[in-house]
Amino acid sequence: MLLALRPDGDIAALVRRAVGASRIVLIPATLDPLTMAQARAAIGPLAIDLAPAVRVNAVTAAEGADPADVDAAVTFLENAPSTTGQLLDIRPR
Repeated sequence: MLLALRPDGDIAALVRRAVGASRIVLIPATLDPLTMAQARAAIGPLAIDLAPAVRVNAVTAAEGADPADVDAAVTFLENAPSTTGQLLDIRPR
């Protein structure tokens, strides 16, 4: 399940409220630096907390990143059953 983190959102609440065995958080590049750092730091602990029933991963897309690359990263994480607690940074080419 793809979850979009809003600038004023609580990543832990977002992930815990979601349904499904795979939860992928899309972290926007427009977050302020502190919120971005907090969101990035939360992925590993959330993955540990919800394992083994749920996998938690994230994708960050820098401004100018190709949407096809973001989609490919999300698809990879959805289809990687042994991957949890990972954060993929997508940058412009």
